[in-house]
Amino acid sequence: MSDEIGKEIAEITSCSTSWDDWSKKIYSVDASSYQIEPMVISAPANEFEVQSISKYAAQRKLPLTCRGAGTGLLGQCLSNGIILDLVQNMNKIIEIGDRYVIVQPGITKHKLDKELEKRGKFIPPNPASSNYCTLGGMIANNSSGPYTLGYGSIMNYLIGVKTVYSGGEFGYAYDNGPYDSTVKKVIDIVSSNLDLIQRNYPKVSKNSCGYRLDSIIANDLIHPQRIFLASEGTLGIVTSAKLLILDVPEFRHLSLLSFPTVQAASASIPFILKYKPVATELLDRSTMGEILNVHDTRYDSCTLLVEFHGNGNSLLKQKIKEFEYGVSQFSRVIESTSDKTGIEKIWNERKNALNNVLKNTLGSRKPLGMIEDTVLDPALLLDFVNFLIDVYRKFNVSYAIYGHAGDGNLHTRPIIDTEQKTGIDTMEMITSDVFRFILGHGGSISGEHGDGLARVKHVFQMYGSEVYSLFVKTKQIFDKNNIMNPGKKVLFET
Repeated sequence: MSDEIGKEIAEITSCSTSWDDWSKKIYSVDASSYQIEPMVISAPANEFEVQSISKYAAQRKLPLTCRGAGTGLLGQCLSNGIILDLVQNMNKIIEIGDRYVIVQPGITKHKLDKELEKRGKFIPPNPASSNYCTLGGMIANNSSGPYTLGYGSIMNYLIGVKTVYSGGEFGYAYDNGPYDSTVKKVIDIVSSNLDLIQRNYPKVSKNSCGYRLDSIIANDLIHPQRIFLASEGTLGIVTSAKLLILDVPEFRHLSLLSFPTVQAASASIPFILKYKPVATELLDRSTMGEILNVHDTRYDSCTLLVEFHGNGNSLLKQKIKEFEYGVSQFSRVIESTSDKTGIEKIWNERKNALNNVLKNTLGSRKPLGMIEDTVLDPALLLDFVNFLIDVYRKFNVSYAIYGHAGDGNLHTRPIIDTEQKTGIDTMEMITSDVFRFILGHGGSISGEHGDGLARVKHVFQMYGSEVYSLFVKTKQIFDKNNIMNPGKKVLFET
């Protein structure tokens, strides 16, 4: 089957296409714990080759899944059908203006950052995987990272897309501007169900669970491009994206705080947020890495990274002094710097947090990520941390806690024996307890990492039958034959 499909795709396009056992094995895995072998991997060079392959997949009713760098943690880019590798060829900057940039989906965040920095510009969302992750993947997940607190997620920067739909049709959608007839059908659904949507979506700073129908109409403005945010390639293939860019801040300051416990750090969050930092990141002892070696944290078990941006005037510097003096009631200030090199060195250690967690793997005992992306009102963070630690104690499991404390978005992983049925049962019970708490307190089960294979079955639980039915209608409008990355976001029979 792979041989036949691969040869047929090679005949209708000029792009690199492979279906040998080695290639299929490489593309059968990503950063998740899943493994699914595809039939064929193709690397289109432009939107016309994407169109040709989409038409072919529709005719044969074959699953079609886009892949960026494979950094997703939940199996979003895995499929037993055709994989479109957008990194190999569709990885270019098309245009840079004073306030925007237009890119292909396969460009990495790191490469784009370097080009924008030459012009004194940046796009603030900055996932820990930014050295490798692609802009297409960031759109597919509605990625954010530590600077969401001050700047928002990629949703706040995506201002237009060009797309290819499941039948090969070209599409487009621009902020408060033109959009195609397929997108219009979804806008009509949203406008007819605004009250339902507003009642049932969580009131949190970031959310990647389900389709972001709540973001499409806001303050009497229409943002049609946002239907593709957090959609995980299930609605269409983004072939180019227009993004807002900002001026790099003149002044940065990082305060590194040390706490005796994760609970103590969580208790300080409401105080810290009064000073309006752009980032507030938490690392427990298992995730600190080299920070332990550089700073004296022998008697403490948690750190917070708190960053401020501005023009460096005396008012901002005075605010930082007042902040560091006031926060000393909760913590020790172990670093206070406005040196860019020093700041970046500390943030690089933050980017290694997940790698440090994964070092706790021993045989079949692994840190599992099912609940590692919940988000709720940061005012409730201490209550959640107390609850979470009680759950871990109840099941007698070790754990790691880190992440975006200022947004109420913690990444946490219990260490579970995956080869024992009791271990899998424990993980399911922990997941049930944690999701029940999060949903009971108005949060989201996925702040920034999406649903993928791991959480798709929980999307109904998150939103209820009425909103979920809108998700199914949305999927059917764009992809009635369910070939675009099926098994993600919604589950339904064609």
